[in-house]
Amino acid sequence: MKVLVTGAGGFLGRHLAVDLARQGLDVLAAYRNAPPEGLANPARLDLATAGELPGGIEAVVHAAATSAWAGVPADAMARDNVEATRRLIALATKAGAKRFVFCSSMSAFGDIKSGAVDESTPVADPDVYGMTKLIGEALLSEAAPGLSGLALRLPAVVGPGAKRNFLAEAARKMTSGQDVSIFNPDAPFNNAVHCADLGALVGGVLRRGWQGYDMLVLGAAGMTTIRGAVERLQARLGSRSTIVVRAARKGAFTLDSARAIQRFGYRPMEIGAMLDRYADEESAAKA
Repeated sequence: MKVLVTGAGGFLGRHLAVDLARQGLDVLAAYRNAPPEGLANPARLDLATAGELPGGIEAVVHAAATSAWAGVPADAMARDNVEATRRLIALATKAGAKRFVFCSSMSAFGDIKSGAVDESTPVADPDVYGMTKLIGEALLSEAAPGLSGLALRLPAVVGPGAKRNFLAEAARKMTSGQDVSIFNPDAPFNNAVHCADLGALVGGVLRRGWQGYDMLVLGAAGMTTIRGAVERLQARLGSRSTIVVRAARKGAFTLDSARAIQRFGYRPMEIGAMLDRYADEESAAKA
C-alpha cells in the first residue's frame, strides 16, 4: 500500500512515516519546510496550493498542522488546518485513495466538563485551534463513504523529540533545571500517547481497513495522578527541578480508549511505563 504521510518535517509526522515504513508500507513522506531525516525520498508539498497528489497514493495519514502553542494567528491556523485539509481530502478523493487518517486533537472537544472523556463527550466552546480540527473532522466525515476517514483525537503525544505539550514542556524544563508548574495535582491522569503506539494503531487500521467515517479518543493504559506523572518524569530524568503547585484554572479529566481498543486494535502502553520510556528517550537524546 502506498501511503502519503503529511507533516513529516515535524515530530509526529516523521515518527509516523518511519513507523509505517518499518511495517512494510510504501511511504511517501511529505514536508513543507524542513525535510525529515531518516526517510528515503521525502517530497516537498504545500498542502494549501498543491494541484494533485503523486501517483498511486492509496491512503493518506494527515499529521501536518499549525498549532496555537506559540501564539500563531487565527488566519494562519485556518489556512494550514482547514484549507489545507479540505484541499488534501479533495486531492485524495480525486487520486482514488480509499483511506484517510486525520490526526485531530483533544482541543476539538473544547471546554471539557466531564471527568472521563470518550467519543460521546459533547463539544463545548472550542478555541480557534480546536475549531480548525473540528472542521477538519467534519470535512472528512462528508467525504465518506467514498473515502473512509478516521479522526484520532490526540492528547499529549510523547516520544523522541516531542514538543509543545504538557509532558514535553515538563521534561524540557527539568533537563534545564527550571521549575515545573502543575495544576490539579491529585487528579487522575492518563492523558498521553506514545508515538510508537500511535504508529502501530495507524499501520494496523490501514492494513485491515474500515468503512465510512469514525472518530476515536486515545490515551494511555492505567492511571496515575498529575503530580505522580511529573514526579515520575523527574525521578527518571534525575532532575532537581522544583515542582510548583498552582491554583487550577480548569478541571481535570481522563481519557477512555475502550472503543479504540475493542474495535480498532489500539494497544496503549501503561502510563508509568510510557513516562519511563519517554524520559529515557529524552536522556539518550541529551547524551
